[in-house]
Amino acid sequence: MTMGTNSAIPHQSLRFDPDALDMTEFPRSFFRRDTVSIAHRLLGAWLARRYRGRWYGARIVETEAYLGKGDAAAHSRGGRRTPRVEPMYMDGGHLYVFLVYGMHHCTNVVTRISGIAEAVLLRAGEGPPGTPARLLSGPAKLSAGLGITVDSSGTDLLASGDLRLFHNGSECGTVGTSPRIGVDYAGEAAAWPLRFFDMHSTEVSGPVKLKNFEPNF
Repeated sequence: MTMGTNSAIPHQSLRFDPDALDMTEFPRSFFRRDTVSIAHRLLGAWLARRYRGRWYGARIVETEAYLGKGDAAAHSRGGRRTPRVEPMYMDGGHLYVFLVYGMHHCTNVVTRISGIAEAVLLRAGEGPPGTPARLLSGPAKLSAGLGITVDSSGTDLLASGDLRLFHNGSECGTVGTSPRIGVDYAGEAAAWPLRFFDMHSTEVSGPVKLKNFEPNF
Protein backbone atom coordinates (compact mmCIF):
# COMPACT_ATOMS: atom_id res chain seq x y z
CA MET A 1 0.00 0.00 0.00
CA THR A 2 1.28 3.48 -0.80
CA MET A 3 0.53 7.00 0.28
CA GLY A 4 -2.94 7.91 -0.95
CA THR A 5 -4.12 11.10 -2.57
CA ASN A 6 -5.81 12.21 0.65
CA SER A 7 -2.55 12.41 2.61
CA ALA A 8 -1.95 15.95 3.81
CA ILE A 9 0.93 18.34 3.25
CA PRO A 10 3.66 18.08 5.92
CA HIS A 11 4.56 21.12 8.03
CA GLN A 12 7.39 23.00 6.32
CA SER A 13 9.42 23.32 9.52
CA LEU A 14 9.93 19.53 9.54
CA ARG A 15 12.11 19.49 6.46
CA PHE A 16 15.43 17.71 6.98
CA ASP A 17 18.09 15.65 5.20
CA PRO A 18 18.59 12.08 6.49
CA ASP A 19 21.86 11.72 4.56
CA ALA A 20 23.35 14.83 6.16
CA LEU A 21 22.59 13.35 9.58
CA ASP A 22 24.20 10.02 8.65
CA MET A 23 20.95 8.13 9.11
CA THR A 24 20.09 4.62 8.02
CA GLU A 25 17.01 2.37 8.13
CA PHE A 26 16.23 -0.41 10.56
CA PRO A 27 16.33 -3.98 9.17
CA ARG A 28 13.17 -6.08 9.11
CA SER A 29 14.54 -8.16 11.96
CA PHE A 30 14.36 -5.12 14.27
CA PHE A 31 10.58 -4.91 13.89
CA ARG A 32 10.06 -8.61 14.55
CA ARG A 33 11.47 -8.36 18.07
CA ASP A 34 9.62 -8.13 21.34
CA THR A 35 7.16 -5.23 21.12
CA VAL A 36 8.12 -3.68 24.47
CA SER A 37 11.78 -3.62 23.46
CA ILE A 38 10.91 -1.96 20.15
CA ALA A 39 8.79 0.69 21.87
CA HIS A 40 11.80 1.53 24.05
CA ARG A 41 14.34 1.52 21.22
CA LEU A 42 12.24 3.64 18.85
CA LEU A 43 12.88 6.62 21.12
CA GLY A 44 15.40 8.76 19.27
CA ALA A 45 14.56 7.29 15.86
CA TRP A 46 13.13 9.53 13.14
CA LEU A 47 9.79 9.03 11.45
CA ALA A 48 10.18 10.54 8.00
CA ARG A 49 8.03 11.27 4.99
CA ARG A 50 9.16 12.22 1.50
CA TYR A 51 6.89 14.77 -0.13
CA ARG A 52 7.56 16.16 -3.60
CA GLY A 53 11.14 14.95 -3.47
CA ARG A 54 11.98 16.40 -0.06
CA TRP A 55 12.17 14.75 3.34
CA TYR A 56 10.22 15.87 6.40
CA GLY A 57 10.70 14.20 9.74
CA ALA A 58 10.50 14.10 13.51
CA ARG A 59 12.56 12.48 16.24
CA ILE A 60 10.34 10.14 18.26
CA VAL A 61 10.23 11.05 21.96
CA GLU A 62 7.23 9.07 23.25
CA THR A 63 5.76 5.65 22.46
CA GLU A 64 3.31 3.08 23.79
CA ALA A 65 3.37 -0.69 23.30
CA TYR A 66 0.18 -2.65 22.51
CA LEU A 67 0.46 -6.39 22.98
CA GLY A 68 -2.19 -8.00 20.85
CA LYS A 69 -4.95 -10.41 21.77
CA GLY A 70 -4.09 -10.60 25.47
CA ASP A 71 -4.00 -6.82 25.89
CA ALA A 72 -7.41 -5.33 26.64
CA ALA A 73 -6.18 -1.92 25.45
CA ALA A 74 -5.14 -3.17 21.99
CA HIS A 75 -7.39 -2.91 18.94
CA SER A 76 -6.59 -6.59 18.30
CA ARG A 77 -7.67 -7.68 21.80
CA GLY A 78 -9.19 -11.14 21.91
CA GLY A 79 -8.04 -11.79 18.34
CA ARG A 80 -10.29 -9.03 16.96
CA ARG A 81 -9.79 -8.77 13.20
CA THR A 82 -11.67 -6.13 11.20
CA PRO A 83 -10.76 -4.34 7.96
CA ARG A 84 -9.49 -1.38 10.01
CA VAL A 85 -7.32 -3.57 12.26
CA GLU A 86 -6.05 -5.86 9.49
CA PRO A 87 -2.70 -3.99 9.04
CA MET A 88 -1.80 -4.99 12.62
CA TYR A 89 -1.60 -8.60 11.40
CA MET A 90 1.07 -7.75 8.81
CA ASP A 91 4.77 -8.41 9.18
CA GLY A 92 6.75 -6.13 11.49
CA GLY A 93 7.72 -2.85 9.86
CA HIS A 94 4.34 -1.90 8.42
CA LEU A 95 2.19 1.03 9.51
CA TYR A 96 -1.17 0.86 11.22
CA VAL A 97 -2.96 4.22 11.15
CA PHE A 98 -6.38 4.70 12.73
CA LEU A 99 -8.83 7.51 13.35
CA VAL A 100 -9.95 8.81 16.74
CA TYR A 101 -13.34 10.55 16.88
CA GLY A 102 -13.44 10.31 13.09
CA MET A 103 -10.93 13.12 12.65
CA HIS A 104 -7.58 12.52 14.42
CA HIS A 105 -5.07 10.16 12.81
CA CYS A 106 -2.76 8.07 15.01
CA THR A 107 0.34 6.36 13.61
CA ASN A 108 1.55 2.96 14.84
CA VAL A 109 4.46 0.73 13.83
CA VAL A 110 3.48 -2.93 13.50
CA THR A 111 5.75 -5.37 15.34
CA ARG A 112 6.44 -9.13 15.52
CA ILE A 113 5.87 -11.52 12.60
CA SER A 114 2.86 -11.71 10.33
CA GLY A 115 -0.20 -12.97 12.17
CA ILE A 116 0.74 -11.60 15.61
CA ALA A 117 -1.16 -8.33 15.89
CA GLU A 118 1.01 -6.10 18.07
CA ALA A 119 2.14 -2.53 17.50
CA VAL A 120 3.82 0.57 18.92
CA LEU A 121 1.90 3.84 18.99
CA LEU A 122 4.07 6.87 18.16
CA ARG A 123 2.80 9.39 20.71
CA ALA A 124 5.02 12.44 20.21
CA GLY A 125 8.01 13.79 18.31
CA GLU A 126 10.50 16.63 18.04
CA GLY A 127 11.11 18.33 14.72
CA PRO A 128 14.38 19.79 13.41
CA PRO A 129 15.66 23.08 14.87
CA GLY A 130 13.13 25.86 14.27
CA THR A 131 10.07 23.64 14.63
CA PRO A 132 7.32 25.40 16.65
CA ALA A 133 7.05 24.20 20.23
CA ARG A 134 4.44 21.50 20.89
CA LEU A 135 3.73 21.05 17.19
CA LEU A 136 4.10 17.26 17.52
CA SER A 137 3.24 16.73 21.20
CA GLY A 138 0.59 14.04 20.82
CA PRO A 139 -0.19 11.14 18.48
CA ALA A 140 -2.69 13.15 16.43
CA LYS A 141 -0.34 16.14 16.26
CA LEU A 142 2.56 13.96 15.13
CA SER A 143 0.49 12.46 12.31
CA ALA A 144 -0.89 15.86 11.32
CA GLY A 145 2.54 17.48 11.28
CA LEU A 146 3.85 14.89 8.83
CA GLY A 147 0.60 14.71 6.89
CA ILE A 148 0.05 11.02 7.62
CA THR A 149 -3.54 9.77 7.30
CA VAL A 150 -5.36 6.44 7.28
CA ASP A 151 -4.49 6.23 3.58
CA SER A 152 -1.04 5.13 4.80
CA SER A 153 -2.31 2.25 6.94
CA GLY A 154 -0.65 -0.91 5.66
CA THR A 155 2.37 0.89 4.20
CA ASP A 156 5.63 -1.07 4.41
CA LEU A 157 8.31 1.17 5.94
CA LEU A 158 10.99 -1.00 4.30
CA ALA A 159 9.68 -0.81 0.73
CA SER A 160 11.88 2.19 -0.23
CA GLY A 161 8.78 4.34 -0.35
CA ASP A 162 7.85 7.77 0.94
CA LEU A 163 7.45 6.75 4.59
CA ARG A 164 10.49 5.49 6.50
CA LEU A 165 12.01 5.10 9.95
CA PHE A 166 15.62 6.27 10.26
CA HIS A 167 18.20 6.11 13.03
CA ASN A 168 21.85 7.08 13.48
CA GLY A 169 22.81 4.38 15.95
CA SER A 170 22.44 6.52 19.06
CA GLU A 171 19.94 5.70 21.79
CA CYS A 172 17.76 7.95 23.92
CA GLY A 173 19.49 8.91 27.18
CA THR A 174 17.10 8.89 30.14
CA VAL A 175 13.91 6.94 29.44
CA GLY A 176 10.85 7.23 31.65
CA THR A 177 8.07 4.67 31.83
CA SER A 178 4.47 4.81 32.97
CA PRO A 179 1.08 3.26 32.30
CA ARG A 180 -0.39 4.14 28.93
CA ILE A 181 -2.56 7.21 28.52
CA GLY A 182 -6.34 7.03 27.96
CA VAL A 183 -6.83 3.29 28.46
CA ASP A 184 -8.72 3.29 31.77
CA TYR A 185 -11.30 0.96 30.20
CA ALA A 186 -8.73 -1.84 29.86
CA GLY A 187 -8.96 -3.36 33.34
CA GLU A 188 -5.67 -4.56 34.78
CA ALA A 189 -3.97 -3.80 31.44
CA ALA A 190 -4.54 -0.10 32.14
CA ALA A 191 -1.79 -0.27 34.78
CA TRP A 192 0.81 -2.00 32.61
CA PRO A 193 3.94 0.20 32.29
CA LEU A 194 4.00 0.31 28.50
CA ARG A 195 4.46 4.03 27.86
CA PHE A 196 8.05 5.15 27.20
CA PHE A 197 9.30 8.70 26.86
CA ASP A 198 12.43 10.84 26.68
CA MET A 199 12.73 12.39 30.13
CA HIS A 200 14.58 15.41 28.70
CA SER A 201 12.14 16.26 25.92
CA THR A 202 9.72 19.18 26.24
CA GLU A 203 7.55 17.69 23.49
CA VAL A 204 6.28 14.65 25.42
CA SER A 205 2.47 14.66 25.38
CA GLY A 206 1.79 13.44 28.93
CA PRO A 207 3.34 13.71 32.40
CA VAL A 208 7.08 13.06 32.56
CA LYS A 209 7.72 13.31 36.30
CA LEU A 210 6.57 9.77 36.94
CA LYS A 211 8.06 6.86 38.78
CA ASN A 212 9.87 4.36 36.59
CA PHE A 213 7.69 1.27 36.74
CA GLU A 214 8.87 -2.32 36.47
CA PRO A 215 6.80 -4.73 34.35
CA ASN A 216 4.40 -6.71 36.52
CA PHE A 217 2.51 -8.77 33.96
